[in-house]
Amino acid sequence: MIKVDNRKVVAGIAADTYKAHWKRNIITVSAILMTTFLTAVVFALGFSYWNTVTLRTLRMNGMDYDVELSEPRPDQVDKIRAMEDVEAAGVSIKCAILERCGDIELDKTQLYWLDGVCWEKQCIPALEFYEGSYPERKEEIMLSESALTAMGIEHPETGMRLSMEYYPLSGDGNGKITSGDFILSGYFRDYTGRMKGYVSRPFLEESGAKQTDFTQGTLKISLKKPLYTRREIEKLQQGAALDRQVIKADYDTPVNFRKTAAGLAVMLFMVLSAGYLSIYNTLYISISKDIRYYGQLKTIGMTSMQLTGLVYRQALWNALAGIPAGLLAGRLLAGTVVPAVLRIVNPTLAAEEIMSEGLWVYVVAGSLALFTDIYASRKPAKMAGDCAPAEAIRYVPVAIGNRRPYKTRHGKGGVVISMAWRSLLRDKKQFAVIFLSFLIAGTVFLTVSTVILQNDARSVLNATWDYDIRFKNETTLDDMEPLLTEEKIKQVRAVPGVKSVRIVSSADIVVPLQEEVFGDYYQALYQSRFSPGNYEKDMAVYREQPGYYLFMARLIGIDGEGFERLNARMGNVLEEESFKAGKCAVAVPVIIDAGTEARNSMMGKTVRFLPAGDLAESQEYGGGSAEAAVRIAAVGDSGDNPAYFGRGYTPDLIVSREYAGQLLGTEFIELIEVDYEKPFAEDTERLVKEVFAGEGKISRESKLERYVEMKKTEMQVRFLGNGIGFLIALLAVFNYIHMMAAGVQNRSGELAALESIGMTQAQLKQMLMLEGAGYALLAEAASLAVGLPVSYAVFQGMNRYHMTYSFPWTSHLAVFTVILVLCILVPSAIYSRTQRGSVIERLKNWE
Repeated sequence: MIKVDNRKVVAGIAADTYKAHWKRNIITVSAILMTTFLTAVVFALGFSYWNTVTLRTLRMNGMDYDVELSEPRPDQVDKIRAMEDVEAAGVSIKCAILERCGDIELDKTQLYWLDGVCWEKQCIPALEFYEGSYPERKEEIMLSESALTAMGIEHPETGMRLSMEYYPLSGDGNGKITSGDFILSGYFRDYTGRMKGYVSRPFLEESGAKQTDFTQGTLKISLKKPLYTRREIEKLQQGAALDRQVIKADYDTPVNFRKTAAGLAVMLFMVLSAGYLSIYNTLYISISKDIRYYGQLKTIGMTSMQLTGLVYRQALWNALAGIPAGLLAGRLLAGTVVPAVLRIVNPTLAAEEIMSEGLWVYVVAGSLALFTDIYASRKPAKMAGDCAPAEAIRYVPVAIGNRRPYKTRHGKGGVVISMAWRSLLRDKKQFAVIFLSFLIAGTVFLTVSTVILQNDARSVLNATWDYDIRFKNETTLDDMEPLLTEEKIKQVRAVPGVKSVRIVSSADIVVPLQEEVFGDYYQALYQSRFSPGNYEKDMAVYREQPGYYLFMARLIGIDGEGFERLNARMGNVLEEESFKAGKCAVAVPVIIDAGTEARNSMMGKTVRFLPAGDLAESQEYGGGSAEAAVRIAAVGDSGDNPAYFGRGYTPDLIVSREYAGQLLGTEFIELIEVDYEKPFAEDTERLVKEVFAGEGKISRESKLERYVEMKKTEMQVRFLGNGIGFLIALLAVFNYIHMMAAGVQNRSGELAALESIGMTQAQLKQMLMLEGAGYALLAEAASLAVGLPVSYAVFQGMNRYHMTYSFPWTSHLAVFTVILVLCILVPSAIYSRTQRGSVIERLKNWE
């Protein structure tokens, strides 16, 4: 048998077939183009969005490192820097606290010295910007914008002189408040909200602080593999030979990363699945329509393999036409348009911060689009190759089945609705593909919208801040001037837009040694690295001197709203009436988490105490009439304490303001927290600030001010995030347009036949519009049913700020409305655009 080389013949047939079906091929090419374009842009914007959110988180942390070692010795620094797993290790030493600038009391602004590694490799990457240079001379200082704002300096300039008072943190504890003139060598902005500054080595040496001083020196360690394990940290500890030191590490980082990566992988899979279904459906409709044609080719001798190759050849031609165009359009948008808009949004952006996309993005996007096109052609190609000539001649692409004939008793409107419903469901495979495409696109959009809402700066700040603005009396531990008066608080309450004002009062108290109450806690304290000194010696002094400064405590008074918040955090274990009456209190260890056993040992015990002033008036403490007692109903963490200032190692006691007032006679208000009816309300905040205008001894912390610092980056996050959401919605719309265009094009003969038996064009358009509405409504119901649990799972996996899940109703309803309108209007528009010939001409072209 002679083998005939008919590849040229097959190629010619393929070319002729491709040209004959140019309208269908345009639809297919456009589907591939849009899939490629959207994949490339979603990749580019997605990675830029993720990098921007990560950068914002880094700036909120204030420094770029993975773990830190406390009180590092010089030999430990050298050993750690020499380790193969360590990328960089920089030394940071807290050496002084600014107390005052001119006439303004400062909120304990901390001054640090950083070595070159820490400043250049770990601090600078976490700054949005910095002006000037790191201090070199003793009188030079570099301050955060938050610190400068607290000093009343809104427009700083390098070289300006500042007269300040500071407290050196010498290791021997003999530091005294010192006055001096400083030269501002530079200033910077991060998102920590902390008032801090950096000083030179000569200043560090004069302060007396050392890197081995307790809690003041730290070694910031950046690892080559940030996704470290507990075993790797243990290896680091062994290599450093720790001596009552700790390496602080977040062991949840690898787990959180895996959750985040899984969430992103799910979203990427759904994006690619939507593109796959779009291409698959277009090819499936086209090849189903051409089954008779393929059967005829078989009758003249074309083999199944040749037919399959013909389909793949056409798919490759479509890919070669659509993929490069899609990549070019994606590169134009992601590489030119988006950076231009981002520069308008945030002119301070560095070039490397604008877009992180590179050539690899387009290589991956093009490869995935090609794979999607070829893979989506498998089923249609197999269908074309497997068709038998006799069956192909009788093949009808519309499988209506044994359905009852249309009934006219419903009236014309009922007939059109019935026909639309049957047309929607008659080809179950096509319906499933279109439905799944809508479902996946809708689920992706819902998930992306949830993630965007989760990473919105307002949402992050609302989750991490318990108030809109807080005012603190900076004289609390010194002169105790009554600056936050009831009159001032009434003025704040009267400001339009203020929802509530929470008042926190405080006073020093003496708690005599009561080993039955705090004995286990003190032992845990002295066995920890936070040990104040010699346990036996200090306890002996404590017994003789109940007011010994190391064991002073504070009595914290909170109002009704403060109680509700505290009780909610504690698991609602407090009885409100008992708390208000002063019969129970919450104990909060000031320095350490004493551990479960030591904490539980305090529970239910009654603690005796008396105001510090009463002890000072008596020659010797003897348990006089001023002594009070409360039962410890709960033990909180440091984050549960609404007060800001602390005294000694004895746990603070939180009681009601009513009880504190009865016990003390007078009330000293340490701070107030203000909530607005509308968070981030600028007019309300301006009026609230005016109440304390010119008061240099009252500091403030504002959520709005923090947001303003983050605003430019937040606009970048929103633009990128909303861009991704828009493209996902666009994917759903274009998928539907492609599918309906292919469907109407391939049903042209059927529609002409319906028109020939009396159905008007208005009725045909109405039928198509009802089909579109049916797809939209069914897909919306399914996307909610599937999207809610999927978006919730992704949300929980990426919930780094422990926020509450919130459904993005506004964006979802807006997109659904647009999709519903398009689903209704697009089929009618496609019909009007493509079915222009006479009924006879369209019937002649019906294959």
